[in-house]
Amino acid sequence: MRKVFVLLFALTAGLLWVGAEESSGSALSIADKVNLELEFNASVLSVDTDGVVDSMTDAGFDEDAAKIGLSYEDELWGGTASLKFGQETLRIFHGEIGEMFAGNPLSIDELYVWVKPFGEHFKFTGGVFENTDGVADYTGDIDNFDMGVFVTGEGGEFFSEPEEMTNASLVNGFLTDAAFGPVTVQLLLAPNYSKESADELVSELLGGSLGVNERFFRIGGRVIADLGIGTLAAMVKTFQWPIEVINAVEQRTFGGTKANNTTFGAYFDFTKVENLGLSLGYTGFLFASDDSDTDSILWNGIDLRATWTGIEGLSISTHNNLSFAKGKEKEWSGMLAGNDASFLTLYNAIGITKELNEKFSVNAEVANIFSRTDNGNSGKIEFDNFCVGAKLISHITDNAEFTAGLKVDVIKNLLSGNYGDADDTLTVFSVPLGIAISF
Repeated sequence: MRKVFVLLFALTAGLLWVGAEESSGSALSIADKVNLELEFNASVLSVDTDGVVDSMTDAGFDEDAAKIGLSYEDELWGGTASLKFGQETLRIFHGEIGEMFAGNPLSIDELYVWVKPFGEHFKFTGGVFENTDGVADYTGDIDNFDMGVFVTGEGGEFFSEPEEMTNASLVNGFLTDAAFGPVTVQLLLAPNYSKESADELVSELLGGSLGVNERFFRIGGRVIADLGIGTLAAMVKTFQWPIEVINAVEQRTFGGTKANNTTFGAYFDFTKVENLGLSLGYTGFLFASDDSDTDSILWNGIDLRATWTGIEGLSISTHNNLSFAKGKEKEWSGMLAGNDASFLTLYNAIGITKELNEKFSVNAEVANIFSRTDNGNSGKIEFDNFCVGAKLISHITDNAEFTAGLKVDVIKNLLSGNYGDADDTLTVFSVPLGIAISF
C-alpha cells in the first residue's frame, strides 16, 4: 500500500509541477490541463426474498465502483493516476482463488503517463491502464460488461465476465502507437514482474518459496484502420505464467513449464449512417500449457453493440454477447473435461435514456445473462440473471451528476450431478445510487 501512495504522490506532483512550469503561474492554464474525478456507485440498500437485508452491495451486474482520479493532458504529454475502493481479489485464472487471497480495499485503478516526442505520429504510454482504441463503446445507457469472452468460473461455477485476460483491451505495460494516415499500429511489451516476483507472490499467498526462475510476460498488438465507412481493428495479446506458480496457488499438478493465455480478435465499428453507431466483434481465447500431452480449448465470444440518437434528447443502446466453448478429452485445467463438455453464455441488454430538461434525465434498462456449463455425465450448472431497473439522473451543476433508482434482479441457479442437486430462485430488490464529480 505504501508503494501505491508513493507512486500516486510522485505522479501527481510531477503533473502539477509541469503544468505550473508551462503555464508560467497561470491558474487558468493549469485548470484547463488538469482534471479531477470522483465517482461512487453502489446499491445503498438491497433486500432479497430470503429475507437478507444488505447495504453498499453491487448494483445489478455492476460491481461496487468508487474511485478518485487525477489526470493531466498537454499537447505533447500527459498522465493519469486513480485509486479504486472496494475489495480486490486476486484471480489466477478466471475465478476467485478464495477469501484468503482478498486484497486491500484500496488499490490502483490507473497509473500511467504518455508522451508524443515526435508529434502526432508516435505516442508512448507506460504504466497501469486499459487501452480499448479501435473498439467502440456504445454503452452509455447500460451498466455494461466489456467486449470479449465470458468463460466458466473456477471449478465450473457459473461464469466469469470478460476480464483482463479475455477482453478486447491491451492492458498494462509499455504501449507504442505509430499512426500514419488512416492506419495506427499499437505494440504492447510488458515483462510484468522480475524473476524474484514469482517467489514473492507465492510467499505472500502461501508462505512458501518455489525457487522459480521464470518471468511473467505480457505482450500484444493491435492494428486499427479507418475505412471511411467505419473502423476495423485486429488485436492479439498473450499473458504467460510459470506453471510452478499456478500449481502452488491452485494446488494442482499441471504438466509443462509455462501457461499461455492468448487472446485475439477483430472488431468493426460502422459509423456511416447518421445517428447510428454499430459495432461487431469476435474474440477468441486459448488457455494453454506447453505440455504436449494436453489439449487447449478455444473459447469464443461474439459481440454486437449499437446506439441510436435519432431523436433529440433520446438515446438507445444495446449490447449482445454470445460466448461458447467445447470440451476436449485431455483438457488440462479440467474446466471442460471430456469431448461431451460444453459452455454457453448469452448476454442481452438494452438501455434507454430520455432527457427531460437541462437538469434531469431518466434511464431504464433491461438485461439478462444465461450461462450453462455441461460436463456430460459429471454434471451441469445453469445460471440465469434477469435484471430490470430505472433511475433518475440529476445534473446538479455542469461538473456534478447524481443518480438514484430502483432495480430488481431475478437469479436462478440449477445444479446437477457432481455439482450438487439444486434448483433455486432468488429475487433481489435494490436501490442503486451514483455520484460523479469532475473539475
